[in-house]
Amino acid sequence: MPELPDVETVARSLRRWIIGRRITGVRLLTPSTIRTPPPREFARHLTGRRVVGIGRRGKYLLIRLRPSGTLITHLRMTGDFRMARRLTPLHPHTRVVIQFGRRELRFVDQRRFGHMDVVETEEDFGPLQRLGLEPLGRAFTLSRWRELLAGRRGTVKGLLLRQDLIAGIGNIYADEILWQARIHPARPSHRLRPDEIRRLHGTIRRVLQRAVAQLSKYGHPVGRFLDARGEDNAQCPGCGRPLSAARIAGRTTYFCPHCQR
Repeated sequence: MPELPDVETVARSLRRWIIGRRITGVRLLTPSTIRTPPPREFARHLTGRRVVGIGRRGKYLLIRLRPSGTLITHLRMTGDFRMARRLTPLHPHTRVVIQFGRRELRFVDQRRFGHMDVVETEEDFGPLQRLGLEPLGRAFTLSRWRELLAGRRGTVKGLLLRQDLIAGIGNIYADEILWQARIHPARPSHRLRPDEIRRLHGTIRRVLQRAVAQLSKYGHPVGRFLDARGEDNAQCPGCGRPLSAARIAGRTTYFCPHCQR
């Protein structure tokens, strides 16, 4: 499932493609992709609007429109946007086509789990209001991070996955972050030492910043632990010992029992 770095990379592409363009039409090939408003109203609302900004909140893409409204998209497992000339054959899993004259922005989603909403104001969209801190935002300071951890009793892996506390981190990057921070994913968060809290805070920002830069450059995730964790008989890229896997916070979790304590 796309995580913060993947969604931020898509947002950067959309800024290059559609900022300043006016929507001339909408084709809904899979109406169930649209959640609100009803599909016909959705298409009418978008047509004629101009794209004035692209944002991201957690794993949500925000396409801001003029004179009003925001198109909010969640990619879920397999969603993606592709820009194409109008007469280019459609990908078989194309769900929504947003037309910009002779060019089209196409939402392609094999599994059909992605969804779109149009809202008049972003404050009207409840899921955005329930999201926690942006880990790459200015508000994600060390002192705020300490406050988030204070009194928490769950595992540190579970805390990283809580979107109401820290938005955008999913299973893969949580494993990468904890490996680089040398912290066992099953550690109770309230037992982290001050130096570990500081190290984890810095590692979260560093891993996500590098992931965004590498995805933008290479087009696929890059990370020492990320590259190793999905292999058969995977070995720790740090010490060379075998990796372990366990069910932690309801997710399959990979870690090095030697390097992570």
